[in-house]
Amino acid sequence: MGRLDGKTAVVTGAGSGLGRAIATRFVAEGARVLVTDVDLVGCEETLAAIPAGPRAAAATRRVDVSREPEVEAAVAEAVQRWGRLDVMVANAGIGAPGFLADLPLEDWQRVLDVNLTGVFLCARHALRAMREDDRGGSIVVMSSVAGLHGTPVLGAYGPSKAAVLQLVQTLALEGAPSRIRANALCPVWTESPMVDAFIQGLGLTPEQGAKRLARDIPLGRLGKPEDVAGAAVYLASDESAFVTGVALPIDGGHMAGRLP
Repeated sequence: MGRLDGKTAVVTGAGSGLGRAIATRFVAEGARVLVTDVDLVGCEETLAAIPAGPRAAAATRRVDVSREPEVEAAVAEAVQRWGRLDVMVANAGIGAPGFLADLPLEDWQRVLDVNLTGVFLCARHALRAMREDDRGGSIVVMSSVAGLHGTPVLGAYGPSKAAVLQLVQTLALEGAPSRIRANALCPVWTESPMVDAFIQGLGLTPEQGAKRLARDIPLGRLGKPEDVAGAAVYLASDESAFVTGVALPIDGGHMAGRLP
């Protein structure tokens, strides 16, 4: 049996990168997954990449997480299709690299709209749906090690990811009476379109960029989407039934310290 057999999940930002890996792994573990992203073409590509099988159950929907009606409609669709919502993975996020002194206000605001307000909206409507079922649920939020310490050139992204960590703690407390858990994943630099764009912005080749970013990772490599997906499965499953309010680094030892 799969670790998520019978569970229904909504995964945002699932049109590529970490979201695609999480959605694919969830289906492989027996979950029914609504694949959502602002990029519907990416959603369809994710759906096409999910291996067919007797337990495979997935659908797609375009969702801009900064728009509440779209988030609310996604949760409603998952409940209508499969009867309830067990897991919300609030993964959608964007970056706007730049030094604080040069960062346009509109870039700052858009990052907060997606990375913080978007998580709030996903959590709000997940909580409402999960409270309708006495079996509780799991809310998994994508933060970052950039939310655990300062990072130059990530002056909007880092604060947005730090804010969601406090939001997760509040969610854990408010959800506990209904057996709704909330936890955050904090990946380090991980192979993804967002990191590819960051490396390109530095004027480096993919190989140069990966080598440079891996210097601060004791295990000596960038993360892989599958590394994050495995942790998401754990937090979504009943194996973590007594885990809530946690910020879990997926970082190859990055937060443990620096190698001499």
